[in-house]
Amino acid sequence: MEKKGLEELASIMDGLGHPLRLRIIAILAMNGPLYLSDIAKRLGVSRALAKVHLVKLQKAGLVKSRVQLVEGEAKALRYYELVDFNLTINPRIIMDLVGGEDEQ
Repeated sequence: MEKKGLEELASIMDGLGHPLRLRIIAILAMNGPLYLSDIAKRLGVSRALAKVHLVKLQKAGLVKSRVQLVEGEAKALRYYELVDFNLTINPRIIMDLVGGEDEQ
């Protein structure tokens, strides 16, 4: 991972900080883009709960979405897809991000 600011790193880690969100990442990694109802069904949760977790992942920059019109119908579906990421974190990286502030 490129060095990110502390706020961005905290947002990414917060995005990864729930088992349902980790399951969403796995589902999208295995299946590619899916729409909200399909993700909720695969998780065994309501659409509302799936949406809460997808929004959190999207704010963290781990998932992106796009709206696609359904041909021949007056409706649109929002598809979610995984953003490729590679996260490496250790105490040294955190110290570098903090800027070497002495915390005594």
